[in-house]
Amino acid sequence: MKFSHQLQLNAVPDWIDKYVAYDALKKIIFQLEKERVDDPVLTEERRLDAEARFLTALDMQLEKVFDFYTQQESELFLRIDELEGAVSSDHKGHRLSLNASHPYKSAHSPLENLESELHDASEKTIPDTKPEMEHSKVHFRRRSSTTRISIESRLTRHTTRDSQVYVEQLVDLRSQLIDLFVSLSELESYIELNRTAFQKILKKYDKLLDGNLREQYLPKMVLDSHPFTPRTVEILREQIERVERLYADALCYGNHQMAVRQMKSHLRDQVTFDRNTVWKDMVGQERRINDAHVKDKAVPTVKIPFTKYRINKELFRQIICFSIAIAALIILLNVDCFGNRQENYCFALLIFAAIMWATEAIPIYATSLMIPFLIVPLGILRNPDGSEMPAKAASKAVFQSMFSGTIMMLLGGFALAAALSKYGIAKAFASHVLSRAGTRPRWVLLAIMLVAVFLSMWISNVATPVLCFSLIDPILRTLADDSPVAQCLLLGIALASCIGGMTSPISSPQNIVTIQYMQPNPGWGKWFGVALPISIISVFVAWAILLLVYRPDRASPHLNTIKPTKGKANWTQMYVMFITILTIGLWCAESSMEAHIGDTGIIAAIPLFMFFGTGILNKDDLNNFLWSVVVLAQGGMALGNAVTSSGLLQDIALQIKDGIQNLEVIAILAIFSFLILVFATFVSHTVAALIIVPIVREVGQNLPVPHPNLLVMGAGLACSAGMGLPVSGYPNMSAVMMENPLGKPYLTTKDFIITGIPTSIICTVLVFTLGYGIMAGFGF
Repeated sequence: MKFSHQLQLNAVPDWIDKYVAYDALKKIIFQLEKERVDDPVLTEERRLDAEARFLTALDMQLEKVFDFYTQQESELFLRIDELEGAVSSDHKGHRLSLNASHPYKSAHSPLENLESELHDASEKTIPDTKPEMEHSKVHFRRRSSTTRISIESRLTRHTTRDSQVYVEQLVDLRSQLIDLFVSLSELESYIELNRTAFQKILKKYDKLLDGNLREQYLPKMVLDSHPFTPRTVEILREQIERVERLYADALCYGNHQMAVRQMKSHLRDQVTFDRNTVWKDMVGQERRINDAHVKDKAVPTVKIPFTKYRINKELFRQIICFSIAIAALIILLNVDCFGNRQENYCFALLIFAAIMWATEAIPIYATSLMIPFLIVPLGILRNPDGSEMPAKAASKAVFQSMFSGTIMMLLGGFALAAALSKYGIAKAFASHVLSRAGTRPRWVLLAIMLVAVFLSMWISNVATPVLCFSLIDPILRTLADDSPVAQCLLLGIALASCIGGMTSPISSPQNIVTIQYMQPNPGWGKWFGVALPISIISVFVAWAILLLVYRPDRASPHLNTIKPTKGKANWTQMYVMFITILTIGLWCAESSMEAHIGDTGIIAAIPLFMFFGTGILNKDDLNNFLWSVVVLAQGGMALGNAVTSSGLLQDIALQIKDGIQNLEVIAILAIFSFLILVFATFVSHTVAALIIVPIVREVGQNLPVPHPNLLVMGAGLACSAGMGLPVSGYPNMSAVMMENPLGKPYLTTKDFIITGIPTSIICTVLVFTLGYGIMAGFGF
């Protein structure tokens, strides 16, 4: 949560315009930063002029806070003096005479005891009376955690005239003391929030404009001002304790703890914030884009044919696509394509799932949840002897296929990404690299693309774009609204993240699916050996295409410098880095420890229990994992198991093999690579892997000279090469959601087509040429 939001949420509503205008000061800093980027020649005179403009605004805010605090302090302290005098002169004798006989003074307040005493008396002689009362005109700006029925309304029904006057006095006293306590506590919070605001805004000025105001202005002007001196805070705390004692003596028989507890129940809740993980940032970004807004334009509608009714256009499209999928399912269930019921039904389910995933008639993760439900009633699974598997055994087999070491690897990767982002490790590394890239757009672009590829290796290409977009925010906010540099940088991050999805087994969901079908597991070392050369060359190709299309150096000769994150690593950060390095090291050495560990999923448990068990990550962090990706992978695994068990996969592979068995392996890889490229571009990387990779493996196993791992890994890498449309993968979808300060998207579909399609084609060619050579050398 940004401090400006925290300030708004915690400020006293009636005083909102009396706080430091934090957002206004930020705008001044950003304007000065933009002027500096537009004219990078910074003279001493210009620097002093910019500093003077900011200091003038800062002095006005400090004066506003000083005047308001001084006024409130004098008024509240005077009220305390007056109330203390009234309590000592008017209430003491009456309170003692009325309550001297009560034996439970340590547990009950005088009002509660008086209520009990007067209620007993009322049962004998007192009629039901309710005279007019003058209510205290005190307005509370607070929320109470519990709600009590007014003591006054309960007591005045059964009291004598004298006792009722006393009750009115107690109620009025209680109201005034609580109001004083709340006002003083809010004034204490007012000091703290404004002190923090001055500290943060000065820190931001120094960071963005290379100033040194924090060390000069903060101690000499802010902390030396009356509201912020230690003595002022001490006096205010003494006055709060004074009110607590008055309340305790008058209403709680001197029980200070009871008094504090009762008065604090009237304070407003304070909003605090914790560090965000990259997964939480993704959720926030998605909500900003997809949630309903009051000022949104009218939703497009279409007229339903042959009726007078209109319907949401997107909903109408989804209904049509869902109807097509259902129709295809019903037709194929009744057509004998393979001469075997299980294979026919499985083929119908495969086509149904492909249509649903491709069209997103319902969310793709919801389709994945539907697949297990359809597998068992359709009787698709078979026993090893070819007979139909009973429903109970089939359901058990389906759920077993949905959780495996592959899913654990996915969760382990999520945990690493969450910890590295939550404690600023990934951002610190990236900011230090980018700070050395200079200010020329071409080198900044190359640097951010290489950073995106590297981060994708460890925190996945799903999370990397969100982190990188935040890194280039200082550049984006200083560019003109129509500058092509913004498009160039955002596309560079998206394309590099797609390419980075090849680099490691956990760098993308499609790699998680791919490595599941590779037997034996190639290990991380061989994966790096194949993927890194392809990725590095592809990044430079994408960089060259972006420079050719957008010419960023012409549009903006110089960009704003990205400031590195300062400070030394603390023990928590060192612990996170140690667990990360340990986990990755064990993954790389997994093949040599297979006899002891068994599966990479076991290693993935290390970051999960080491981070969640020690409190590095908490329950909220777990809830913010991309569970939709996990469910999508599980649905794909269930479908893959069904296609294999029914015999459909083998039949399809044999039919394909008959047409390609005379071709060279490199030609077969090229055919499948381009097939997957088209599917991944128009649907998504992950769905392409879920549907096509199992078929590729079966074809590879049935070749005259089997090469299943070579074809599977090549197909998996080709999935990440699809980047020609906004829907092609998570990085592209994240990039297309980015908007400028005016609410206009930076990127359009045209931008992805112009740069993404050429990059995709060259990357795919590298997969079945360079990649084939390396994989053949490894003996795949």
